[in-house]
Amino acid sequence: MEYNTSHKQLELDSLIEFSQLISSKLDLKHILNNILLSIMGKMLISKGMVLLRCDEKNENIYCIESAKGININNVSSIVEIEFPRIPVFTAGEINVKSDFLEHFGFKVFFKIYFQNKYLGILCLGNKLNNTEFSKNEIVFIETMLNISSSAIENTIKFNEVKNLNSNLNNKIRQLKSLFELGKEFNMNFTNKENIIKLLNFTLLGNFGITDFVILSKDGLNKFTVQKDSKKFHGKGFDINEYFNKNGIADVFLKTQKVTLESENPVFKFLAESGFELYIPTIIKNELEYIICLGKKLNKSDYSDSDKEFLESLLNLSLISVQNSNLFQEFLDKQKIENELKIAREIQIAMLPSEIPSFAGYDIAGLNLPALHVGGDYFDVIKLSCTKAAIVIADVSGKGTPASLLMANIQSAVHSYLKLYDEETFMLDKVTEKINELIFENTSSDKFITFFWGILDTEKNEFDYINAGHNPPFLLKGNDIKHLSEGGFIIGILDSGINYDIGKAELSENDVIVFYTDGVTEAMNIAGEEYGEERLESVLRSNKDYPSNVILEKIKKSILEFSEGTKQYDDITLIVLKKN
Repeated sequence: MEYNTSHKQLELDSLIEFSQLISSKLDLKHILNNILLSIMGKMLISKGMVLLRCDEKNENIYCIESAKGININNVSSIVEIEFPRIPVFTAGEINVKSDFLEHFGFKVFFKIYFQNKYLGILCLGNKLNNTEFSKNEIVFIETMLNISSSAIENTIKFNEVKNLNSNLNNKIRQLKSLFELGKEFNMNFTNKENIIKLLNFTLLGNFGITDFVILSKDGLNKFTVQKDSKKFHGKGFDINEYFNKNGIADVFLKTQKVTLESENPVFKFLAESGFELYIPTIIKNELEYIICLGKKLNKSDYSDSDKEFLESLLNLSLISVQNSNLFQEFLDKQKIENELKIAREIQIAMLPSEIPSFAGYDIAGLNLPALHVGGDYFDVIKLSCTKAAIVIADVSGKGTPASLLMANIQSAVHSYLKLYDEETFMLDKVTEKINELIFENTSSDKFITFFWGILDTEKNEFDYINAGHNPPFLLKGNDIKHLSEGGFIIGILDSGINYDIGKAELSENDVIVFYTDGVTEAMNIAGEEYGEERLESVLRSNKDYPSNVILEKIKKSILEFSEGTKQYDDITLIVLKKN
């Protein structure tokens, strides 16, 4: 009796001492190691292990948290085992056999509960004397586990809170870092090189990343290397080949860990090139950048938190890079706009600012370029009190190249007309000279449709040459005649071209409308052309008005017809009326 009482007292003292020991630290390894050492030492057991549940949704998933007497270096730290529902059982009572348990030869198992919450399981091997566990020994082990359960649960909760606090502090640091970087990016948004340099320092300082590559989408929707901090082995590999013509596969729109085992050839190539992480940057629902990151200097893996922060960091920096590109494009466009504005002012100066007046005649002109500058030219040049040169021309093409050629034809016309003498000036020969001059100063793919003539207000005659231009309309009463006499267009052949001079006699209320093909080829939203018939109809309907009113009526008709469409070609008109 004394022995039993003494033995019980010894066990009680041992449990009290054990309780104080495991409660001294909120350290899970410390608690579990002491559980194993105390039980295995008292029971003379050679090996033991503690498995704790690590998946709240699946009670069969366990993490190896502590082990004694066995080597677990080459064993996965997470195992899946289905144990019986009872709190204490032997290996023979496990219905679903486990290779893991059989490998280590555990014989007896004790479930660990905190109140009604299942925390994990204690796995024990045979005792060294190969005797069975007595009832008292089982009760003693269960008592130790009951005492330990509150310490285990408290430590688990403490670690969860500790991890949450650590993650929260980490998030705060990351947000603060992103905020500071955002300010730096905004200060440097006009210089993308500074932005990328700052990104380089941030990757190195925060993560120890030295190797990275930035691929950016160009104007042809192809990805090219924008920044390469290492020798990217991409010369024989075109990532664009793996993007579907109808769109980019979803796998390329998400952050991906790349390994040599990757089935996707792009990710496998990146891994072979020494990269570990693929991060896409999507702006306005479009994949604009691809970033490939190499290994960290400390060789650690990229955590989910790392990926999240890197995505935010790269999005912030690369959006700043794009803003820098857009700002530079804006400056370039502003520069071009200013240059085109100056060019337009110069071109307007080449057109008549005021139409000269002649007794008995009424003349009005109009030029509407499709772009800032155009290739249409018209002029009304007073040669004497009774004579005027009327010119209209259309240079092939549009925009700046056409405007430069237009300046050439304007210069040539004015140069020859300065030498005008009624007795010696020959319209056909001068036209030939103008053709030769334009041919010598332009490329073979450029040409000019050209019409000009000399109006004699005293004789009421109009001598003209049409060099491939849209024939002007001469309206006499309700009849329309086309002024088509002339020859070949200007600037195609250098010599051997003869031009015939046409003649038109003008009577009271006769009207001539000169125009370029931008008038008749103006399109409506249905894809129909304005055409000569509409022009003739407007002319007939308004023939009794002065020339400036007729001009406005034609302009209004064209603009109403083409409403809702972009002007495709320059529009130029001259209206001449015999009062």
